[in-house]
Amino acid sequence: MIFRIILFLILCDASLCQTNTKINIPDDLNRPYSLKEYSFLIMDTPRQLYSMRQYNKNYLSALRLVVKRASEVLGPLRTNILHQLASLFLAPLTHEEGHRSVLTHLGIGSISKPFFNEKGAAYVMGVRDSELKTLRDNDLPNYIRLHTAGIESDYMLVDRIQTNVVLSKEDREHLMIEYLIRQLQLVGYYFTSMFPSMEPDIDEEKNELQRDIVGHDVYGAVRHLHRPTIEFYRYTRYKDLARDEKTFVTRAGYRSLLNLVDPFIFRILDRSLGGSFKVAMGMGYTMVPFGDMIEQKFWVRINDRTRLKLHVREYQNKEDWFFAGGIALFDHSLSDRLYLNTALDVWEQPAELSFTGHGSEIGGALNTMLKYVVRRGEDDPGELFSFDIGLLIKSAGFLPEELYLEDVVHYRLGTTLWF
Repeated sequence: MIFRIILFLILCDASLCQTNTKINIPDDLNRPYSLKEYSFLIMDTPRQLYSMRQYNKNYLSALRLVVKRASEVLGPLRTNILHQLASLFLAPLTHEEGHRSVLTHLGIGSISKPFFNEKGAAYVMGVRDSELKTLRDNDLPNYIRLHTAGIESDYMLVDRIQTNVVLSKEDREHLMIEYLIRQLQLVGYYFTSMFPSMEPDIDEEKNELQRDIVGHDVYGAVRHLHRPTIEFYRYTRYKDLARDEKTFVTRAGYRSLLNLVDPFIFRILDRSLGGSFKVAMGMGYTMVPFGDMIEQKFWVRINDRTRLKLHVREYQNKEDWFFAGGIALFDHSLSDRLYLNTALDVWEQPAELSFTGHGSEIGGALNTMLKYVVRRGEDDPGELFSFDIGLLIKSAGFLPEELYLEDVVHYRLGTTLWF
């Protein structure tokens, strides 16, 4: 289905995204804030390449650099056409790597084949049934997340695109094609799950090592949330679902439309409240290891120097609601050379991340990244880079893009380029 959606988008008029590109040259090159930044994670935790956060961040920064350069050389129209064609190969990358990253984190070897095969599907394979069944029987939240991690990765990539554009970290036209592809992929997966006629007709391969690890992400997650001890098999079909499971699929399908409440689509959601104060609003939806999540997002810009993102989240398991919130600060100047990114999350989630339980647990996370800026050379003062070091302190619970569901303290290293 994702393959068909991408083909449809490629046939659309590429001039939709054609706009005039303006490059702003900053007055003070000692302050990289007004330049475009491209951040890369060199090492994340777990240290096996790549974590979900690492892949998403590096993919988007590399894509932005390529699109920016291509637009300068080829022009916006040709770049958009090439980007649409490239999406046939790029669209499954982060999705399948999201699945693979969960297995790598859990110490289960796998092979990611993030490109569409003759069946119109991309696979993560090379895992035995016994390994997956053991994971399901002993660690259900991570097994459910194994199903939803691909869509979680898509969701967070869309969120990164929104943040880059709304906070003026990237030009809208450079990310429009990527945004359309990813948003259609995200909403399309959930929404088409409600219609059995649109279900991919794929049977399990005879060789278990050639099978995809989960099959249909949504159907498999929903079936195992409701019946975690059912007879094990990977490829869940719509007809295999019980009535309450089909109801959950419908719930996910309709709620996924909340992702379209987006300042990227509706400019009215991105407003200036006076000359120096700007606010943008959006919503989101995705499944989580214990049910699903609805999110309200708020981006705030003050004097184009202070950039904030706030969110409120409502989690739901089978019957109960749980609430969470957070705030993030981007590129706050501590000195001419030292910049701070930091985010604070607080949540209430089901005890032990249970789909059926009624108890709850309070948790939170502090996520900080410091950037020390170095000028690349006196002959080219407009090109800067930084050494980045990050620290995450997190209690037990689910945090999008973070692979650890338990308590964790870890650091990461990276670099940022400014042009």
